[in-house]
Amino acid sequence: MTNRLILCVLLVIISPWLLAKELILLHTNDFHGHIQQEGKYAGAAKIAAFVKEIKAQHPAVLLLDAGDAISGTPVSSMFEGEPIFDVMNAMGYDVGLIGNHEFDHGYKKIERFRAIANHPLLTANALGPDGALLGDAPYLLRNLDGIRVGIIGLITETAPTLFSPTGNEGLTFLNPADRLSELVPMLRPKTDVLILLSHIGHEAELVLAEQFQDLDLIIGGHSHTLVQHPVRVGKTLVAQANHYGSHLGLIKIKVPDAGQGSLDIQGDLIAANELPDGDPATQALVSSYEAKVEDQVDIKIAVIRKNYSKIALQPILEDILAEAIGADLGYYNRTGIRDVLSEGDVTARMIWNLEPFGNTLVKLTLSGADLLILLSQEPTLHHAANAIDPERRYQLATNSFIASHATLAFGDAITAVDTGILVRDILIQQIKAKGLQ
Repeated sequence: MTNRLILCVLLVIISPWLLAKELILLHTNDFHGHIQQEGKYAGAAKIAAFVKEIKAQHPAVLLLDAGDAISGTPVSSMFEGEPIFDVMNAMGYDVGLIGNHEFDHGYKKIERFRAIANHPLLTANALGPDGALLGDAPYLLRNLDGIRVGIIGLITETAPTLFSPTGNEGLTFLNPADRLSELVPMLRPKTDVLILLSHIGHEAELVLAEQFQDLDLIIGGHSHTLVQHPVRVGKTLVAQANHYGSHLGLIKIKVPDAGQGSLDIQGDLIAANELPDGDPATQALVSSYEAKVEDQVDIKIAVIRKNYSKIALQPILEDILAEAIGADLGYYNRTGIRDVLSEGDVTARMIWNLEPFGNTLVKLTLSGADLLILLSQEPTLHHAANAIDPERRYQLATNSFIASHATLAFGDAITAVDTGILVRDILIQQIKAKGLQ
């Protein structure tokens, strides 16, 4: 255990002797199925060990997750997210949140996630076709060691643009600020600490913090932002713990006696390499799941001589897709590239991590004008945009996620032919045969 981690633990253990009331919050976000320790990612067992240690020493501790627990590793993709919630039970989560990737296997799968999870999955603004909330509850009220805690759960209103329409028809996502306008005044008098558990993104969460000063704390997700110490916006603090379990958030809230002053909130992030050795029981569960996929994914397919960032990978993946289908060009959305490749051996697992969604290869036929609109969704100018002729028609190789949204946007102006071939399989086959450029 590092000196810094020992200090964190001691502060948590000693503090009940110094203060009448203190609430400890541990938090993750955008875990994306990374239950196995790997590189800079802690894995479930190391996080579980720290959580158990803190809970054993302190009477008021909550472990929270701010959504997107699934989709990002083979064990999550092959079993449609179910093992992740089983492992999260072993980790000791108290509260979870429905993020946009919880919809990757269709909204009806969320009912299964809720059945597996021992902790409630919150959402105050995601509604099914029947108008009912898709989570266990819009908020949670808990009393821990005499501290009244309220936690509201919200997902980004833009969620429908972030998952496939197939299997997610008829959903409604209410405006987060509108829901907070209803819930915050109702819950504030009932709570000593009022928390928003948010899968909206750090910048948007800062805006909400400014707008809703009766919130004490926003624990966020979605943008994969590393917020080493919570950002103060007026009286409200905003936290986020990067992604994939690279960090565990630790927040201490000193709660004075009624009428004796305001909350004192201090927070930090603990990096994976600062966490203790893994909890054996949690690691055994993780290993049992990983054993079910290792024969398929822990296979060397190539060796590369340099590192490839997501930006560097984008045109390479697009060329592979275009060649596979005989299209004029390819388009692979950068946000759909979920990992990087580092110098050395490349395994099939790495490609699964890079493309965990199980998208298929689709050929779109569309005008250059519509193609430019499609490419404009990138965070920066797409490398092919300047060469597109708006008057020409193109055959575009892309993934089924992009194709489904393009079909909704352009209707009969485009045609889409789904090959049914997994993009991941094409990438593995081509990289195995030809390596990377």
